[in-house]
Amino acid sequence: MSQNQQSDKAQKEQYLQDQVEKGLDADLCAQFLVTLKPEGGDDIDNWSLDELKSAIEQFKESQKQVEEQQPNNSEDQGNLQQAQPQEQPQQNQQIIQQNNVPVLVNCYQILPNELSGENVSVKILTYKKESAGFFSSSYIVFQIETQPHGWIVFRRYSDFEWLRDSLQKFYPAFVVPPIHKKRSRSFEDVYLNKRMIFLQRFLNSIFKSYELKSNIIVKNFLSLTQNNEFKKFQESITKSAPPQTVQKMFSKEGQVNCVAPIELYQYANQTQDYFYEIDGVYKKIRVLSKSLKEIQLQNSLKIYCVGEIFASLFQHLNKLNQILPTGQAQGLAATFLNLNNTMITWGNIIGKQIEQTEEYLNSFFKYQQHYNSSIKQIYETRSVIQQDLERFKSKLHYKKERLFQLGDISKWDLSKDIKLNPQELLQNKKLAFQYMCDQETKQEMGIEMLVGYYTNQIFSQTQQFFKQQQQELVGHFIKFCQVQAFNITDHHQLWADAITNLQNNLLIQQRQTQQVIIESIG
Repeated sequence: MSQNQQSDKAQKEQYLQDQVEKGLDADLCAQFLVTLKPEGGDDIDNWSLDELKSAIEQFKESQKQVEEQQPNNSEDQGNLQQAQPQEQPQQNQQIIQQNNVPVLVNCYQILPNELSGENVSVKILTYKKESAGFFSSSYIVFQIETQPHGWIVFRRYSDFEWLRDSLQKFYPAFVVPPIHKKRSRSFEDVYLNKRMIFLQRFLNSIFKSYELKSNIIVKNFLSLTQNNEFKKFQESITKSAPPQTVQKMFSKEGQVNCVAPIELYQYANQTQDYFYEIDGVYKKIRVLSKSLKEIQLQNSLKIYCVGEIFASLFQHLNKLNQILPTGQAQGLAATFLNLNNTMITWGNIIGKQIEQTEEYLNSFFKYQQHYNSSIKQIYETRSVIQQDLERFKSKLHYKKERLFQLGDISKWDLSKDIKLNPQELLQNKKLAFQYMCDQETKQEMGIEMLVGYYTNQIFSQTQQFFKQQQQELVGHFIKFCQVQAFNITDHHQLWADAITNLQNNLLIQQRQTQQVIIESIG
């Protein structure tokens, strides 16, 4: 870095330090800068001093809008607060969208709880069969332990389904990890152990998100030990209405940005195509992995068949050796037996690879496909809201056109804050459209805010997903490679032992031949 660059960076750092000392919220401001520059907005080197000053002023202006608003004490908000007693709402506010400048809107803030820390772990320890009573069939419950709190609860599979549905309901703009659908009521250990692995993966994914793990729904799922108390809580959450406006959404900071730059709208459209396209790729991988599994199974069975042939040859030759008075082919019989054992061991190694193919290929990409579906749900919700917005805009525009043509200002439902002369509005169509149909215009603005919010969320959620998927993919296939390395070691040992045994068989036959010669000479 040159001396001029160092001096410029020092000036920017000093400017930011001065702003923080004057009361600037550093964390919120940093998030604001990233929304202005999604690629590298958190790096001071990507801003000139003038750009930085302009961005800080924009942030201050958006904060003033927040402070000037009054809290919304609507009944719906009170009900939601009651359903989420640990999460307190911030002030409500109205925004005006101008030139894609980020505008922070207050929403429900997720306050940290016992699950918010990095040292918390949740583990499914085991499962057991429970009797539901005389008129009901038995069911399985899973024992879940949360440390370091020492919470232990028992939950049914349907409780896990409820947990996921509830998280999707209250966090519609977050990627809620998938859960495998129950396709059987089998009580067999093999089936239940596999299900336990899937449910553990579901909980692990939840704990990778601060927002998902820190809410009261997850906390009570893991901590309420009394079944009647938990059922009562489930009912209250199920009856609660989902968030329909930005102000009813949840976030860590208690604020969300409702205006997305054009780049993020393009990003959302392009990534939507990607997630829909790779669905077919995941299906193809799973089809190929199943085909590979069938090939391995066929190879394993054929190898066992070859082993049975050598066993049959051994039996026939051994029968002959037992009735021959001299000249028995003991070495050849031992060779047949060794080849039988070699084929059986080889078939067993291939059999292990069948299980590995299922675990490391088919099951893994099945889970990735389900996760992909969870992401697509956010895009689908955003698409529905966009369609609603277009229809609403069209109807409202038609209504405003008609009202303006009639010229009866008393029917325009003008904003109470308007201080313009009626004649000015009658002569200026653009200005009239801005102030007429006040309530519906605010409603339109609210839908626009939702679209902007979902667009920003798509960016942040998919970025987290790409990072998480890479980590999981690398970790998963490192294990897969290690397993294959062990398989190679097993194969090496198998063929090394086979060579040694076959060479020993030759020695047996040579000694037997020498013994026959000696006996014939004697």
